[in-house]
Amino acid sequence: MALEKQIARLSKMLVEADDITFEDAQSRLRSMTLEIVVGENTSSPAAHCAILTAISVGRRSFIGGVRVVGSLDQPLKSALPFVSNTLRDAVAEAGASGFDGDPSQKLIVGTVRCYQSTDGFHIWWKGWRAGANRDVQLCDEGKNPLSGIVGGALGVGLAFQAARNSPQLASEIDLWPAEPDVDIPAFDDVWLPKAAWLIGLGNLGQAFLWALSALPYSVPADVSLMLQDRDRVSEENWVTSILVRDETFGSNKTKIAEEWALRKGFSVRRVDRFLSAADHLHGDDPRLAFSGVDSIKARKIMDRVGFDCIIDAGLGRRANDFDRFRITAFDQEHSIAKHFDGQSDPEAPDEVPDQKAYHELEKSIGQCGAVEIAGTSVAAAFVSAAAAACAIARSIAVTSGCPIPVNEVRRLSAATSRAAPTINVSSRGLGHAGKPMISSASVLRIEAA
Repeated sequence: MALEKQIARLSKMLVEADDITFEDAQSRLRSMTLEIVVGENTSSPAAHCAILTAISVGRRSFIGGVRVVGSLDQPLKSALPFVSNTLRDAVAEAGASGFDGDPSQKLIVGTVRCYQSTDGFHIWWKGWRAGANRDVQLCDEGKNPLSGIVGGALGVGLAFQAARNSPQLASEIDLWPAEPDVDIPAFDDVWLPKAAWLIGLGNLGQAFLWALSALPYSVPADVSLMLQDRDRVSEENWVTSILVRDETFGSNKTKIAEEWALRKGFSVRRVDRFLSAADHLHGDDPRLAFSGVDSIKARKIMDRVGFDCIIDAGLGRRANDFDRFRITAFDQEHSIAKHFDGQSDPEAPDEVPDQKAYHELEKSIGQCGAVEIAGTSVAAAFVSAAAAACAIARSIAVTSGCPIPVNEVRRLSAATSRAAPTINVSSRGLGHAGKPMISSASVLRIEAA
């Protein structure tokens, strides 16, 4: 059996969850296809972000292909740095492809009157909330691109679970969870972050950058980003990381992130090494950090650098919690080092698990290779995309002087989230890059036939 490295981390999830071989898992993933149906009333930033995100993460879950049909001949209305001017061309640029026959699953965006609720999952957005379910939903005018990203990611997640015969009817995320009776600002009224330090540019770090680049900055060049990572892109990163393409294998992760950020027009600096205990902020270095690392040791180091605010994201690692994510905010009073005090990184396995799939894998790639695969984490790109949109929303709240949850743990398989205590983070040193540049858009309604 030949192990397909590009889908190994997703195959591992099926192996663990369904007790099948890697060969069977790969065959199942190759057979899964997704169709995205674009209906009327989809000419908005949220709608286009939902479509483009669903393609970009969907093709890393539905390995058999993602095709897009419907109302594609419209101008592109997304701040994502695609070179295309039309939605049709952007869809191709994002990686949509054709396949024969009926799809395994369908996602529906906009008004498609010939589709009933049982035909697929409907993506919706409203303010800072978004989701997907079997029923047709009302959407707002679609000014908030982050809600579109979440809707697209959740739609792919629901479709993926359904294709695995693990059905779930609905999923929803509130990007701006607040205490009762607290006024939530409209997207037009918030302030966007001016500078950020992205630490770790794997699946989460690239998803942070995807969400940041979807924001409608008036002058992207006013936004300063520091991109830090030492690792290079490997084939295993393709299935989990939204910016990875075949031609980027072997490149520094910072390089592909830099290329995307420069296409957006951001001002970028690269640091091609890991963060160290000797690092300290100087001059105009960003005071806001996004942590996308999977190491507790690396998180503890961040406490010494001098960031005013650290927004840290963590993901589940196994088949039973792969759709789980955590967003935690830290400042000078809420230390990231103290939060992880007494915790350490799990030890890597030193022997092949006593499971038929791994014994067969050992015969194919050897003991060392099988042990390495056993130690890797399970991951899906749609989970990273949803988590990153939440993290970017937190940074907007901080920049806008609004309280944010200290710690929020969420599963995509949960229909609702629990309330979390909030804190006020001082934004004095963070600065902002102005309010969103919103173009006029008519009210969008997705109505039942």
